[in-house]
Amino acid sequence: MALTLEMKFNLENGKTLTLSVSEPKENITPAEVVTAMQTIIDQDVFHSEGYAIIGINQARIVERNVSELELV
Repeated sequence: MALTLEMKFNLENGKTLTLSVSEPKENITPAEVVTAMQTIIDQDVFHSEGYAIIGINQARIVERNVSELELV
């Protein structure tokens, strides 16, 4: 099972930017995610198509199960 933390941000142009983190720490809390997201906004490091991040939209943990197929 693979876990990914998806953090979605609002951009200046009205669009959404998603940053994904593979294998986030176990039992990460919503408060920790909000703190991380706010730090990303405050540091103004990421832009998309020249537009800055202006707010937090949402965050979620995505769980994915992968089953390999044995090919003949």
